[in-house]
Amino acid sequence: MAKQSKTDEISMEEYFNAGLADGSVEPNNPFEVVEQPAKHSGKRVKLKKEGGGKKRTFIGKRIIVLAVAAALLLAILGTMLLIMKRKNDGARYARKLSESIGMPLVNAKKNAGIETDTQSRFATLNQLYASFQAIAESRKTCRIQGVKLPEWAIFCNTSADELTNVTYYNYEVLEKNVFGTVRKSYQDPHLVSIGSTVEQVEDQLDLVPYRIQYLQGQTQRREYRYCYIDRETDDIVAYVITAIWDESGLLSNIEDSRKNYIGSLLASPDL
Repeated sequence: MAKQSKTDEISMEEYFNAGLADGSVEPNNPFEVVEQPAKHSGKRVKLKKEGGGKKRTFIGKRIIVLAVAAALLLAILGTMLLIMKRKNDGARYARKLSESIGMPLVNAKKNAGIETDTQSRFATLNQLYASFQAIAESRKTCRIQGVKLPEWAIFCNTSADELTNVTYYNYEVLEKNVFGTVRKSYQDPHLVSIGSTVEQVEDQLDLVPYRIQYLQGQTQRREYRYCYIDRETDDIVAYVITAIWDESGLLSNIEDSRKNYIGSLLASPDL
């Protein structure tokens, strides 16, 4: 019988003994597959993004479109509000009309860009002011002590069809308080310097004019109404400040007067 030839195969006992022989805690496993680290070629590998970039670009464009649309909407609203405010700016129309004093009323209206009527839409104004030849008034209304009035009205007087004076009333000033703008204390008009401009006077008084009258020679008279609570009597005290500017646009006179509106309402002619 022929002898069995040796092969390269190792028995489990030899494998175990070989592992202990080199001092390892565990024998080396000749059957273990050791993973080698991958070799880098030195070239960067670009990862392809599937749809991410396109999505962000779309969102960015959409945000820009929405921002532009919002800006346009705000601009349109702002323009509309400005136009509405200008159309309801009675003081501006009165000033424009006053620049044509001495000219035919037809030309004055054309220069100011405003139309007038011969009577007011409100019976109260027709009863109070009977001597005007033309009137322009706000389409917006307010209420003063329950009486419905336009927010403002412009009265024009003429002579031989030529504009002689323009008077503007701001009724809205009296809507919150019929006595005028509420202040904390007495406003001394003599603290205002003679020779001041309209802007300087109104900045110092911090009052909006209730009445503006433009006369021939580019002179004007402004009336301011205000009230305050008297600390001693705890009653409302009302004052009217009247200021006059000359043809140079400088203050020539200013004074005030105390008004007893309550006394006029309570007084009886039969007493």
